[in-house]
Amino acid sequence: MQTRTTGLAQLAPAPEIFYAKAAVEHFYLERDGQVYLIREGGRLRFPLTPQEITCPYEIVHTMRFHGERVHYCKPLIEHHPEDWWHKDHISELDEALPIVRLAVSTSLPRLTAKAIIIKDRKLLMVRPKRGYNAGHWALPGGFVGYGESPEEATLRETREETGVPCRIVRFLGTESRLGRTTNYHWHTFFYEAELEHERFQPAPDEIETVEWINLDQALQEIRFYERLCRKLRQEHKML
Repeated sequence: MQTRTTGLAQLAPAPEIFYAKAAVEHFYLERDGQVYLIREGGRLRFPLTPQEITCPYEIVHTMRFHGERVHYCKPLIEHHPEDWWHKDHISELDEALPIVRLAVSTSLPRLTAKAIIIKDRKLLMVRPKRGYNAGHWALPGGFVGYGESPEEATLRETREETGVPCRIVRFLGTESRLGRTTNYHWHTFFYEAELEHERFQPAPDEIETVEWINLDQALQEIRFYERLCRKLRQEHKML
């Protein structure tokens, strides 16, 4: 700690002031799959300030990565930006900064499918040991695999997680939302299903338990699926 002096007297030591480091901000502009990047020093990066952006825009959502913020923006332009970089090729570009590749990958929609199995006003739920829902009650289901339909994913995931085959009864709808604990944009398909039997054998490395949960309590566990919960409450006269 340094001491400040004047020609008349010695002052008390100046207090140390610590400033919080400002988060680095990036502006991710995308239209028609084309991404606006700036080439600098042999690397490709997002604009870091509004002054580096050559068109009007609006911020749609902000992603957060280890102290850095990436503002996903909608460019307010009418033309197709042919000279921008297509997002499908950015992951292959060694010159693209890691934050660029990470944000572009994160912006790709995540597709999941879930089974809705109800009996005697109880909803079948699983408690995963790992993954995004670890330790919480969740609907049977998971990611839709490459080349797989949402219906096929529902049947496969339900059998994998509960050990019991099921059949699809009807399609209940979809919901799209930004993740509660991730930057991902989730699109989820819901299907009413029926089990072939109830001799549950949950995957030991994935599922802690499989249980029938009172419908009202179960809907509280999945209340972020707002349209689904509203539909089930209406159908089961819980409003």
